[in-house]
Amino acid sequence: MQLVLGSHVRDGGRRVGRLAGFELEPADLRIRRVMFSADGELGPQVRSQPVEAIASVHDDGEVELKHEFTIAPMPVVRDVVLLSHSTRLRRGTQMVGRLSGVEVEQTTRRVVSVFGRPHWWSRRFTFAAAEIDCSIPGEIRSAAPTGTQVA
Repeated sequence: MQLVLGSHVRDGGRRVGRLAGFELEPADLRIRRVMFSADGELGPQVRSQPVEAIASVHDDGEVELKHEFTIAPMPVVRDVVLLSHSTRLRRGTQMVGRLSGVEVEQTTRRVVSVFGRPHWWSRRFTFAAAEIDCSIPGEIRSAAPTGTQVA
């Protein structure tokens, strides 16, 4: 499922906010929680739900939460990284854009890929999960492309 930052979030059929960010376990690249708020920004008004609370993602990107669910307590992890639209995406040493969203396997919560764009009007690009590094707070790195390109 693709989770796009800024998408509407619904709970029980009514809109409760916009997707504002994600909690990522960097050791195994699992999304722990999705965060949303009325304005789609992080701050004191943000609410969060575990990924298991997502019932479906519509074709237009709108996220539908399960109205009532029970879930086992989340396991303790060593580190959690916050991802939002201010997260920088780098290829090698060059900044290529900001995070726009993530693609996640819903059953395992594992990140399949992350995607972003340099400007809101430009096309988005994708980094596969196998090539990303989240060890530096505030950014996601991808290895620099190898070889040369012919014009």
